[in-house]
Amino acid sequence: MVRPKRSLSQNFLVDKNIRRKLVETLAAEPGDAVVEVGPGHGELSELMIGTVRRLVLIEKDDRLAPLLSDRWGDRPDVLVVHGDALEVDWSSFGTGSPVRFVSNVPYAITSPLIFRLLDAEPEARRIVVLVQEEVARRITAAPGGKEYGALSVGVQTRARARLAFRVGRQAFRPVPGVDSAAVVMEPFPGRTREEIEAVRRLARAAFSRRRKQLGTILRTAPEYHLGPEEVGAVTLEFGIDPTVRPEQIGPEPFAALAMRLESLRG
Repeated sequence: MVRPKRSLSQNFLVDKNIRRKLVETLAAEPGDAVVEVGPGHGELSELMIGTVRRLVLIEKDDRLAPLLSDRWGDRPDVLVVHGDALEVDWSSFGTGSPVRFVSNVPYAITSPLIFRLLDAEPEARRIVVLVQEEVARRITAAPGGKEYGALSVGVQTRARARLAFRVGRQAFRPVPGVDSAAVVMEPFPGRTREEIEAVRRLARAAFSRRRKQLGTILRTAPEYHLGPEEVGAVTLEFGIDPTVRPEQIGPEPFAALAMRLESLRG
């Protein structure tokens, strides 16, 4: 077995029951394509080989990618990609649709990878990621709590998200210092790039000032810098109290408000 690289945040999933549970949660059908990010030695991959239309394995590690190619590179239904999942061109894999993504996510790239998967074309039917439990709680947090923030809004305005099951740290080698959890995301169809960017802009402005009231944020944030009358009009339009703080606004009202604010930005 290849030793984990600290520089790649590698913690290999060694628990066979958890691997089976991840595949069951992905719920891929024979006509689906599956993209696995960071397959490592291929223990999760081997549970899916021959069960789906196409399996794409994206591995950055210079030691592991050749091993995967030697093992499965001759199969017409498997594509091994030696590259960085944050940079590869999804459209070059020939997956077609429907496609599903699964990953035991390296901790160091959790947020960038999640949004990369949500941005993928063709759009995913389902995404299953194994992440730190703290991050899983933030992704799936409900409005009003301290865990609800920019990550919650960024994901929940793009997809239905739920925490599927928790995974103890002993399921990995080397053993990390935290427990993990599997999160399922099912993207909403038809979100435009304009909507996505609008939500990102408002999330950055709002949650970097989360102790401030919404009205104050909209008046003082350089992204908007609205006048008092504009703040009053836009919050009234959406039935939002301008004295609420960002963590009290649910994903859908947040997305609608973000788009309206874009029109005011001109």
